[in-house]
Amino acid sequence: MWKKLTALLNNHPTVNLNMEEDYLALKQQVQSLKLELSERESMIAGLKDSLEKLRTGENNLAVEKAKAQFENLMADASAPASQLLTLAHLSEIEGKTVQVRDVIMVASRLIRALETHGLETGDKVGEIVAFDPNRHQALDQEAGFKPDEPVQIRFSSIAYQGKLLRKAGVSAAPKISASEAA
Repeated sequence: MWKKLTALLNNHPTVNLNMEEDYLALKQQVQSLKLELSERESMIAGLKDSLEKLRTGENNLAVEKAKAQFENLMADASAPASQLLTLAHLSEIEGKTVQVRDVIMVASRLIRALETHGLETGDKVGEIVAFDPNRHQALDQEAGFKPDEPVQIRFSSIAYQGKLLRKAGVSAAPKISASEAA
């Protein structure tokens, strides 16, 4: 039966003509779709290039911003750093007496400059606080403080923008005698 149908279609001129027209129309449609696909692939490649350029630009801006912030930090810290170097030279090379209060004053200026740029200091030296193993480190490794046990701050903790960089160094809190408590 299939052979008869094929012979009938092959011998019928309008069927052959319609099939040729359909074939040509399909061939034209395929060419059009290929062209459209090529254009879209080209557009996608262009968009990928643009995206990469934007990312590179953003990275460069971030690097430049970080560099500018660091330069500001260095500019603010440069004066006290220079003064500390001068005090060290006066003491070590020239043999002159340097006042401790002068060194402390310059060091305080340096710390304030660092704080301006995000440095955070924790509990003050000498304070009695409850031991927190997440924020405190015993100076005597054998001390074995328990959480909430009173301890005395010996070295302040240091953080930067909320991130703890250095735990506070602590030691046992001094015992208060009965006469001091009264």
